[in-house]
Amino acid sequence: MELTEGRARPVLSIVIPAYDEADSIRRANLQRLEEYLSQQPYGSEVIVVDDGSTDATVALVEECARESARLTLIRNEHRGKAFAVTTGVLAAEGDYVLFMDMDLATSLEHIGQFLTTLQRGDADVVTASREARGAVRLDAPWTRRLMGKTFNLLVQALLLPGLWDTQCGFKAFRREAAQDLFNSLVIFALDQEIQEPRVTAFDVELLVLARRRSYRIRELPVTWRHHRTHRVNVVRDSYRMLREVLLIWLNDRRGKYHTARS
Repeated sequence: MELTEGRARPVLSIVIPAYDEADSIRRANLQRLEEYLSQQPYGSEVIVVDDGSTDATVALVEECARESARLTLIRNEHRGKAFAVTTGVLAAEGDYVLFMDMDLATSLEHIGQFLTTLQRGDADVVTASREARGAVRLDAPWTRRLMGKTFNLLVQALLLPGLWDTQCGFKAFRREAAQDLFNSLVIFALDQEIQEPRVTAFDVELLVLARRRSYRIRELPVTWRHHRTHRVNVVRDSYRMLREVLLIWLNDRRGKYHTARS
């Protein structure tokens, strides 16, 4: 997306992947985000990337975009969340880029906190944690919590010691870091062929890249509310994510994430 003549670069770009999110949009989630951003002192843009939705998502986003100059829709074929997020991040024009979920599971109040952390130069990457001290997790069933804790222990043991929650879908980056990292994904590169709206280890590969390239990662506690979804199957997704983590570990052992930053 090119800037129009006379338009200043936004300070913050927010990327939201969307697959069959009509219910979330009907709950006025995009309007809530618009209201929040309209009250901030910085310029911003919101990029919704539709991942080949089969419901009314596209029509509803287009309707919202007619009411908000900051909202842009990108339409993809159905290729998974990682592809949708990457598409949006690489199209973003902001000095800082944050991706989040349409269900607004992570409280909007954290947007300012994450942006301030990046602007102060305290980090290159800021990632939300539902497990760090001070985090609040609401309405999460025990099966999801057990799945998350077990997965995190594995990731810490193999790849990312010290990071307590890689999977929360709320992460922010300096523009330069975002461009480098999203252009350097291996398993979840733009030519990957994932065809399901499922849980993946995409965030793990992203953070492994960031750590191996010596980007400063800051993990901040957040308030997060669980929203029911039919897309998560504890047994099936746990197996697939384990397989992906082991593949990331193998790639890491082969040095595929260690290329020095230019």
